[in-house]
Amino acid sequence: MNWFWLLLIIAVVILDIMTSNILFSWLGLGFLAAWLSGFYLDLSYQILIAFVIGFASILAGNRITKRYIRKNIHNDPILVDKIVGKSFIADHIIELESQHKINGIYWNVRNEGPRILEGETFSVLEIRQNKLIIRKEEH
Repeated sequence: MNWFWLLLIIAVVILDIMTSNILFSWLGLGFLAAWLSGFYLDLSYQILIAFVIGFASILAGNRITKRYIRKNIHNDPILVDKIVGKSFIADHIIELESQHKINGIYWNVRNEGPRILEGETFSVLEIRQNKLIIRKEEH
C-alpha cells in the first residue's frame, strides 16, 4: 500500500507544477507522513495521519507562502492598471465598436462618446469583459 502514498506525492507535485500553485505540495507532506507510517501502522491510521498532517501543512504552509510573497515579490501593476485612465491616440476612426492596438495588444474597444477621428486622443474609462470602454478626450 505504500506505493499508493508515493503516487499521491508525485501527483500533487505534478499538479503544483502545472498550476503554479504551491498549495497541493503542502498536502504532499501529509502523504509523506502516511507513507512513512505505512511501515508500522495499518491503513486506517495512515489515512488519519495523511488527513491530519496534510490539513495542518496546508494551513501552516499557506501562511508561510503568503508571508514570503508579501515580503519578496514586488506588486507591479497588472496590465489592466496600466491601461485604465490612460490616454492613447487613435490610429483610425472609431465609431461605436472597433479594434485598436494598445501597447502592442489588439483590444476590442467600445466608444461611449462622440466619434473619434484618426490622430485624436481618447482615454480608457474601464474594462468590461474583454472590451475597453473608451471616450474621446475633449480639449
